[in-house]
Amino acid sequence: MHNAMSSSCPPIRSNIRGTAALEFSLLAPVMFLLLIGVIELSMIMFATATMESATVNTARMGKTGYVAPNTTRQQEILNSVEVRTAGLLDPAKIAVTTKVYANLNQIGQPEPCINPPVAPCPGVPGVNFTDINGNGVWDADMGAAGLGNAGDIVVYTVSYPWALMTPVLKNFIGQNGIITLEARSVVKNEPYN
Repeated sequence: MHNAMSSSCPPIRSNIRGTAALEFSLLAPVMFLLLIGVIELSMIMFATATMESATVNTARMGKTGYVAPNTTRQQEILNSVEVRTAGLLDPAKIAVTTKVYANLNQIGQPEPCINPPVAPCPGVPGVNFTDINGNGVWDADMGAAGLGNAGDIVVYTVSYPWALMTPVLKNFIGQNGIITLEARSVVKNEPYN
């Protein structure tokens, strides 16, 4: 009976021809997804490095007060960022904001509260808070929008909404599949006319 059984059923060890294909079909999607995720994270890191370089170089140009003929200073800043991101980012989605401060100690600081003495302190400027940036409301950051004048401190912030392509990354990072890439540079405007 032992011989009859062994002749009709081949040994399990010798029937391994399909296991490699089965293992590949189980592991390949995971490996490809991992590879695509690594490529996307690399692209995000490259885009961030490009944005940082563009922000630093744009801030260096902006602190000189340079304005090309037939343009505004704000448009010159936007053009500089777009050119320096080298087509990697969609120019329509790039946001450039600038805040002006009188000195470095004011960066990121709220406007001082008078009554009540703790933030937030909504109410009347001069009564409830000191309106440093002159917009008529209490702000958590006392910087004023703009590019400033000679001798002012200016914080340049460039941001970009990066849409994630990898499904697994969409579940773990970002909001609704989008992360905001950001770069900042702080400069003191030169004494230009």
